[in-house]
Amino acid sequence: MDVSAIDTRHATSNTYELSRGNSFPFTGYPFGMNYFAIETTDDNWWFHPEAAHYRGFRLTHQPTMWAGKEGDFASVRLLPFADRTKGLMDVPYAPSLSTFNPAKLEIVQKNDHLVTTLTPTEYGATMHLTAAAAHLGLIVSFPTKGEVTKAEGNVIEGYSLQLHADRTTPLKLRFVIHTTATIAAVRELDPGFLEISFEEASAVTLTLGTSFISEDLAKAHVPTAPAAELYEAAAAAWNAKLNKIEVQDHDKERVATFYHNMWRAFLYPMKLYELDANGQPIHYDMHADTVRPGYLYTNNGFWDTARTVYPLYSLIEGDEYPKILEGFVNSYKEGGFMPKWLSPADGGGMPGNLIDAVLADATVKGVTPELEETFLEGMLHSATVVDPGHRLGRKFQAEYEQYGYIPADVLESVNNSLDYAYSDWAISVVADHLGKHELAAEYRKKALSYQQNFDPEVGFMVAKDRDGKFKPGFSPISWGGDFTEGASWQSTFQVPEDIQGMIDLYGGKLPFLKKIVELANSQPKYDVNGYGHIIHEVAEMEYNDFGQINMGNQPSFHLPYLYAFVGKSYYMQPMIKQMMTRLFNAGWQGYPGDEDNGSMASCYIFNSMGFYPFCPGTDQYLFGLPLYDRMRVHLANGNVLELTTTQNTPQHQFLDAVALDGEADHKPYVTQGELMAAKHLDYTLGLVPNPDNFDETIVPYSMTTH
Repeated sequence: MDVSAIDTRHATSNTYELSRGNSFPFTGYPFGMNYFAIETTDDNWWFHPEAAHYRGFRLTHQPTMWAGKEGDFASVRLLPFADRTKGLMDVPYAPSLSTFNPAKLEIVQKNDHLVTTLTPTEYGATMHLTAAAAHLGLIVSFPTKGEVTKAEGNVIEGYSLQLHADRTTPLKLRFVIHTTATIAAVRELDPGFLEISFEEASAVTLTLGTSFISEDLAKAHVPTAPAAELYEAAAAAWNAKLNKIEVQDHDKERVATFYHNMWRAFLYPMKLYELDANGQPIHYDMHADTVRPGYLYTNNGFWDTARTVYPLYSLIEGDEYPKILEGFVNSYKEGGFMPKWLSPADGGGMPGNLIDAVLADATVKGVTPELEETFLEGMLHSATVVDPGHRLGRKFQAEYEQYGYIPADVLESVNNSLDYAYSDWAISVVADHLGKHELAAEYRKKALSYQQNFDPEVGFMVAKDRDGKFKPGFSPISWGGDFTEGASWQSTFQVPEDIQGMIDLYGGKLPFLKKIVELANSQPKYDVNGYGHIIHEVAEMEYNDFGQINMGNQPSFHLPYLYAFVGKSYYMQPMIKQMMTRLFNAGWQGYPGDEDNGSMASCYIFNSMGFYPFCPGTDQYLFGLPLYDRMRVHLANGNVLELTTTQNTPQHQFLDAVALDGEADHKPYVTQGELMAAKHLDYTLGLVPNPDNFDETIVPYSMTTH
């Protein structure tokens, strides 16, 4: 696969009411410090692929449109112009003639005979403007707060600030632009919009350098190599990521879908570090207003990404992942808590503290042994210390400690309670790994607190008041209030660490199986009493039409795999195939819901390989159903794993046999160690279920049985 086949407009056709990815058309480097896109509108959804006007090239750090205008911190807008569009701040362009690629963004202004080609670098870019006319220029403006401090000769300098800083010093992005044509005139069009005209030339090259640390580094980051060399470097960086998994398949459209997901899996988290004169990583500490050594990363919501992104990195990303983990440790050391939602510092968004799952997963897979003691220290800090600002870490830890659950008068109490229990289990995993067995036992006991919210009379997780009574008027289809982006149907099984414990609460395998059959076979009904209106996740569940399993949102990613715990893996296999082939594509509406920082892309990648990280923090991947004829997976340890699928046709929807290095494998899961050591994983599909493929006496990990 070559990056030239990727169209960055993938999954960018969205509305507030219905998400088909809610993604951005980013051009830049993998895990880039800056990304570039064009801006077509002035709102949270600032790009739409069908728009034929644009407002400029946007240097962006946007993690999600749900962060709002404040979420795109320290951004800059650059709008080239020629004779016909001089003075305009929103101009026509030709989408069909333009190029949207991760390594190059080329915009054709047909009416102006102007072509602008942007090629990214690690910390800047080059922009080449060509036109029939000899009068070219650039409008510089700021989606956030910024200023051009110099525009004379052949240099433009300025800065852009983080629009809003909560508990931190605002980030300041310095930028320097060198121009091959001399600046002839400068005027202000509107407040914050500076029009810079160049002396007569039919071609102008702009070279851009940026830095969050200093003006000197911004100047050092101005590229000097020819654009062709810069493109080759950017393309090579992307091809190295895309080809970590090489896919062959009879369905070329499906191959395109896979690689668009591979591209999106390596966009976040974004770098927030630079290199000093000795090539060593340094970063700006937003909490102490100083520069420190080491890595730092941002734009990541762990409630989403913990489930899929970091297990994928543990499998195939041996270079960047250890640096990312070190960056998260630096966020903890500087911010006081292990991060929950970084953008750029930790804002504390979403329930729970699911970075704990990331740290436990990295620990059991041996990604960074030198950091494991600090992992445990940071995890315990969140479990024992409440942030005075009531934002970071486990912000409801005091209530959780007092009651063993979070009371119903706290918003999203059930999801917070279940996620805190998951974190307690994650602490026990890291503690056990480090030989702290008494501490591990203490937190395994705490992790059983999820049972507090299970109401056996209704068979669902239900909110409890401070007197220990279940909240009256329960409905399993009531969204919001006690639940996060879902109802009790989507939240009840958010106990991946102990599904056997859930089975016991239901009274055994048969009643549990009956409940999860109902989960899938129920109509996607809902009420919105908790929200008071339909949110887009509700609309997506109804639109996608897979019962109460809302594959358009992260809490449902693991739900199809529940059947593996009762020896019925073949129940889920057609469902997985239908979800992956019907709900994902390489087009502008590429996802069944918000993609969210690589989380949904990574979910697709795992499902396409035929296995899924059901419970991050264990070394097990549960078998599902593979999608592709053949895959070569370049593993993080340097080994190569060949995956093959026989009888891979639409009508073959069941897994008939699995063989690992030629030996039949009857476990319903495969481990990290097995994958890292294996050479071949061979699947055979069938027309009908094969109940004997997996040994029903072998069940995946559960806390209560290990």
